[in-house]
This record gives sequence, C-alpha cells and structure tokens, in this order.
Amino acid sequence: MFDKPTRNHPTYIAERIGSYLLLILLLFGNALTAGTQNMADLLHIEYWKTVLAQLLSGHFSVLLSAAGAVLILLAVIGVSILRWSRTFFRVEGELLYSERRTIIRKESKLPVGSITTVNVEQNIFEKLVGTAKVKIDINSAVTASKTDFIFILKKRDALALKETLLSKRDQNCEQEENAPKTVLAAFSTADALRHQLLSIPFLEILTGIMVIFPMFFGAQSMSLQDALPVLGVMVLLYCGSVVLGTLNLANFRLETDGKHIFISHGALRTQSYTFEKTRVKSVFLKQSLLARLFGLCSVELAVVGLGNEKRESPRLCLLVSKARAEELIAALLPAYTTKKTPIVSSKAALIPAVLLTLLCTAVSAVMIVYLPLYGIILCAAVFVFGIFAGILSQKTRTVSMEEDLFCCSSGILNKKTGRFLYSDLQEVRLHTNAIMQKGQVGRIGFSILSAKTMSTQKTGWFKKEIYDSLCEKMLSCE
Repeated sequence: MFDKPTRNHPTYIAERIGSYLLLILLLFGNALTAGTQNMADLLHIEYWKTVLAQLLSGHFSVLLSAAGAVLILLAVIGVSILRWSRTFFRVEGELLYSERRTIIRKESKLPVGSITTVNVEQNIFEKLVGTAKVKIDINSAVTASKTDFIFILKKRDALALKETLLSKRDQNCEQEENAPKTVLAAFSTADALRHQLLSIPFLEILTGIMVIFPMFFGAQSMSLQDALPVLGVMVLLYCGSVVLGTLNLANFRLETDGKHIFISHGALRTQSYTFEKTRVKSVFLKQSLLARLFGLCSVELAVVGLGNEKRESPRLCLLVSKARAEELIAALLPAYTTKKTPIVSSKAALIPAVLLTLLCTAVSAVMIVYLPLYGIILCAAVFVFGIFAGILSQKTRTVSMEEDLFCCSSGILNKKTGRFLYSDLQEVRLHTNAIMQKGQVGRIGFSILSAKTMSTQKTGWFKKEIYDSLCEKMLSCE
C-alpha cells in the first residue's frame, strides 16, 4: 500500500497554518494599517499599491499591520503547499524512505529494524476531519528528545502504516506468535480527574499561596469584594488546566500481548504508544506531595528512542496504590521489581546542607541593619528551614543495589524513585569535593539511553564503596 511515493494528507497545510494563527490574529487586530483604519480596504487594489510603495521605500513597519498579516498568511500558505506537494514517503523492502524535494532537498533512509515506536495521535482538528498523525521514533540518543518522523494521513491509512512498519520490523525476529491483547489496567474519567488534582506540584501550591496571601494582608491589602475578580480569574485558569489535563488522560488503558506494551489515553487529543518491553530503560515511581498523603503513586517509563519536543514520557498507569503499582511492574517488567531495603544517604550529606544554610543565613542577616526585629526573625527562619530541609533531604535520598537492578530515590516533598538495570548504564561518575573526599563520600551520577529529561541521573551523598560496587556491576554486564 505504501510501496509508492505517498504524500501527507492535504490537511497538513491547514495544521501548519494553524501554528501561525495566533500571530496572524494579533496582526489583524492591529487595524491601524498604512493609510487606512477600514478593514474593507484590504479588498481594494489601491490599498495594496500603497502597501507595496511603502515596502519599496523601506517602511517595513507595514508588515506589523493587517496587511502584514495577509502577506504572512499568503507566505505560510505558499510555503506549506510547496512543502506538502514536494514531500513524499514510501516503504520499500526493509527501508522507510522520506524525501523532501524543495529548494533544500532532504532524503532519509531508515531501516525498519531500527524503529523503536510507531504511535498514532489525534488532536481535535484531526478528529473532526478524520486524520491522524503517525509519529515514528528510532533507536538513537541523538534524537531521543524529539520525534524523528511525523506523517499526517487519514486515520485508517495511519493505522495501516503503523501495522506495516511494525510487521516489517518484527518479521525477521525469532519470536512466537503474539498473544491477543490483555487489558492490565483501565482508568475512568474520574480516575483521571483524581490524578490531576493530586498531581499538583508543591511549587504551584506555594506560588498560589504567595500570590493570594499579600492580597488580604499588609499595607496594600484588598477587601474580599475587590479581590473577587482576581480570584475568579485564578480559579478559572486552574479549573481550565485541570479539565484539559483530565480530558488528556481520560480513557487510559494499559494492554500487552506478551512482547509489546500498549498505552492509550485522551478524549479530545488521543495518544497511543506501542513499544517492545525490551526498549524500556528505566522505571520511575513518582509521588507528588498530595499523592504521598494518600499513599498513591504513578509509574512512568523511559523508553529508548521514544521522545518528542513536548518532553512527554509514557505513563504505565495513573495514580494507584503502591501495591497496585508493584503488581503492574511485576506483570510487565519483572526485571524491575525490588526486594532489598534501601540504604539511606550518608550523614556526611548534612555538611553541605549546613554550610549552605549558614551562607543563606549570613546573607539574610543584612536585614538586621534596616529592620532589626524582622531581620532577626528572618535569620532564625532561614536557619531552621535550612537545617530541617537538609535533614529531610538526607533521609529521603536512598539507593538500593539489587542483583540486576540499581535503584535511587530523592525528593523532600515530591518523591521520585528510579530503577535501572546495570546493563543499561552507559556511564557512571563520582562527584565530590575537598571536604567530602576526606570521608570517602560522593554523589553518584550516571547516564542511560533515553530522552534528555531522563538520561542523566544523580544520587545523594554515599560512601565511595557503593560507587565502586556499581562500577563493578556495570562492567560485569558488558
């Protein structure tokens, strides 16, 4: 079906124009154009002669007017049509060809065997017109943070292309017949809403408090009636983000056929991920502050080659109990299950925390000169908070060395625990300084093949013997 050169669906042009829509609307809003304030003048040839004359005379500010919006729109349409008409792809044998025959010619030949994932995605516009994006990622660290190939096709053709590429990729592999898909987890819209509400980062909560608190206290305090419009806008924006996030995670399903993992979700913008279990390079258990209070966590995966410009990573599940999360990991990725009790970071980790606290306290002491009472209170608060945060950081940073697995966790309020196979570690480093080196203590840094947001990891402060053991484990897997 795809053995001959195939173009993207014509709606590719509309989607490219849509990315410039906000700019065009803003320019149209500026109706103070060259010599007129009447938008109807855009339909008269005399107006465009005036615009052309101004451009020829060097008055390029006209491009910031409604006339500029029209010219930009025409340019974008022209470039989009040219790019659409001169871009082709085809599947020939074991190769995926992608070619753009514009002024700057570009041709790519991709062996289907190097394809990591083929995902199908639909936004609202694509649902209305019946198209879908086919997003292809390859096994490469260079492009790990972006999608390698994107094609827009009718939905049935998008699904057919996905099946074609996956079947060609797997046909030469020695494998048994894939079993039928089994649903391991399914989440309702209510579950998605709970996930959104309990996944609010603590920084956002703190920012909200810092914005709202000064409105009612201090010299510039406002009455509740005066503050209602501002509070209303804030509540509206927050509710809007929660609703959009909930719709994006609605109808979440986790399936497997024994070899592959299938993840799909979304009511307005539908997303689906399909990848082999062997492509998983790490497992992360994540807990926001609110989720920790309810004993819940979500599971995310780092999948080699799977990455895009939005820094998304596939979730294995939404917020569930820790026991349920461990069940899903054991069912799909048994190599990532843990048994040993984590080791808490060295008490020497309190040394840099105390030094940083003393430095911050010394800086805040400047306030004592101007406001003695306030300055003393501020210094005391900074010192107590710094020491308390240092102790919590030392207690919450842990590592665990299983037989085939290295685990590390961090996070005072929002907690993250990562699990990595020794065989997937690409580089291990020890970070230390003159003070910590005397106690044979350092921070362990390591890298895995994944998107940039997950590729580099660092632990808390631990004895050098743990670093040595980790190096030995990694080398024994080569």
